[in-house]
Amino acid sequence: MYIFEPILRKNWEKTEKSDAKRIASQTEPEGLVKILDIPYIDDGERAHLLDIYYPQGTTEKLPVIIDIHGGGWMYGYKEINKNFCLKVSEKGFLVASINYRLAGNGIRFDDQIRDVFAALTWLSENLENYPADLDNVFLMGDSAGGHFSCVTTAVNLNEDMQKDFGVTYCGLDFKAVAAICPAVDLLSPNLIMNINVPVLLGEKHRKSKFRKYLDVAQIISKDFPPYYVNTATNDFLKKQCYKLKNLLDIYKIEYKFHDFNEKENDKYLTHVFNVINPFSPAGDQANTEIAEFFKARMTIKK
Repeated sequence: MYIFEPILRKNWEKTEKSDAKRIASQTEPEGLVKILDIPYIDDGERAHLLDIYYPQGTTEKLPVIIDIHGGGWMYGYKEINKNFCLKVSEKGFLVASINYRLAGNGIRFDDQIRDVFAALTWLSENLENYPADLDNVFLMGDSAGGHFSCVTTAVNLNEDMQKDFGVTYCGLDFKAVAAICPAVDLLSPNLIMNINVPVLLGEKHRKSKFRKYLDVAQIISKDFPPYYVNTATNDFLKKQCYKLKNLLDIYKIEYKFHDFNEKENDKYLTHVFNVINPFSPAGDQANTEIAEFFKARMTIKK
């Protein structure tokens, strides 16, 4: 086992307690259909479940958002993003929130990407049973989930990358992507990022064919769909967010970038603020921006 893996896991245990306290203090939004713990791989693993949410009384097909939660690749399940996903769904979307296996204990980054693609493929094959508009599908992820969203976008567009992971095109085309305070580069000198690499790729990480996927600069292309990216004053990944902004500029990819410098309760906003508190004014503003950005890029049927 990688020497720092137990240390990282201990840190995420603290985060888990903090998240549990946060979620217990929030009131879950009502007025939405909540279909929970749907297996996208029927093997009994919690990591292979997803949830679907949409407004009650829905009579027409809704645009779809697929959410990939964050948690440093090593922590979390879809439940930590539940209230966030519900609040976004209120804005007129069917939201699918997915689990994936967590890195460590032999699970590597390529396993996680295969899980994401298995979930996406299940959704492409089964969303017709729900009020879902498969012509208008969007991808969303926060922090490590933002990194997953970038890698997923790249792999879904490129057959050679699909061969690397042993996956195929998932059956869905993403009209746009929201990367919320995303991790973008684990390879440039940065202790917080670099310490994760051996957990994700294993002891021979320097020779891993998956290494390039840990730096979005090595996999981005001009074919990426439009991007919404946000960050905040006290976001510890702020420089990473600006790196993604610069990449989008270089490749002339349409985007909206918002660096939130507001204060709430006399404190500057922090990492993934709109995910951890979607009920706050700033959280709702960011989530409204995401919804509007997506809706503006929908294919409108005549």
